Amino acid sequence: MVMTSGTVVRGGTARRVARMPTRTDERLAAGTGLAATLVVGIAGLVGVWTDGSGVALPAAWWVGYAVFVAVFVLDSDLVPLGLPPAPHRHPALRSEVLSLVEVAAAIAVWFAAPHAGWTSVLFVVSAVSVAFVHHRIVFLVVVAVQTLVVAIGTAMLGRSTTDVVLLALVYASFQAFAGLLVLTARREAESRAALAAAHAELRATLTLLAASSRDTERLRISRDLHDVVGHGLTALALELEVASHQVTGDGAEHVVRARGIAKDLLRDVRSTVGDLRTAVHGLEAALRDVARTAPGLDVSVQVDERVPVDGADAVVVVRCVQELVTNALRHAGARVLDVRVVADADGVTLQARDDGQGVHRLELGNGLTGMVERVEDRGGVITFDPGAGRGFGVTARIPAP
Repeated sequence: MVMTSGTVVRGGTARRVARMPTRTDERLAAGTGLAATLVVGIAGLVGVWTDGSGVALPAAWWVGYAVFVAVFVLDSDLVPLGLPPAPHRHPALRSEVLSLVEVAAAIAVWFAAPHAGWTSVLFVVSAVSVAFVHHRIVFLVVVAVQTLVVAIGTAMLGRSTTDVVLLALVYASFQAFAGLLVLTARREAESRAALAAAHAELRATLTLLAASSRDTERLRISRDLHDVVGHGLTALALELEVASHQVTGDGAEHVVRARGIAKDLLRDVRSTVGDLRTAVHGLEAALRDVARTAPGLDVSVQVDERVPVDGADAVVVVRCVQELVTNALRHAGARVLDVRVVADADGVTLQARDDGQGVHRLELGNGLTGMVERVEDRGGVITFDPGAGRGFGVTARIPAP
């Protein structure tokens, strides 16, 4: 492949402060929750809890506990534990369902042996799981339900009203504290992603404006050179050509030499005009800025500009890549976005794919609709590959003018 620009740009590393949580961070959080869950099981194994008559925890407790651990590990995708990767389905919907299954399992475990007091630790873990993927209203409902369950189970043991209220309040506060920390972190991450997307768009816009200004100045200079200096040198060369046939003697040699110099200057001016015109393109620089201002997302941009890209087409490509970056940051849960742009005699082709969750059913929001409109306004065609479980893909083709 002939690479005119031939550049691969890696993004998402310039602003570490604004990065989204990494996969390592998520696994660390999941590992902490799993450790708390396993402590409950270990206490049951060593016989810490009995019903007062020396009878160990019932089989129903262990079945429910095993279900809770399995669902938690599956929801957290703790592959290093030896489990297979998550199924290829919509991860957000999958996590929402599994987190509610955790809640149901925790309630079943609690009612199977309410005398096992530390079992209520599972309610804190399940509340955090819900806070990670659900709206705060759902989280508050879950906390209220689990707190009520703690109160009912404690009352079933014949404890005093004071004990029931205090234990319920203690675990309600644990759930609320842990869950609200998660909700706050989510909101902060979403705000950072929105700010990063807006910043990327602003930087790319400024780059395009600067490139447009430079390109306009180059074109103006090239026209002036062609129209003023070029025409003047052409006229001078013609006059010297005529003079060379009329002058005799020693002067003829100087006229011929002057005619050669004029022709050389005219050739240099035409070459300079051509260079100025072919240098008019700011696409790669704009895409560099888009890649660099995408925190938490590793953007790989490959530009194969075999022919210069028209200014209007460059704007469309940059705006499309901006929207893809925004989509990957806000909705896809992606870590990597690969972008490839090829400009040849047939036009401009943009291909992109992230490694996010994809979608089962494609619904065009304002951003994707804007991409379609921009490409179609240039006479092009754009197609989307929802890529459920394998990343969202886009291919856009804009024909040559």
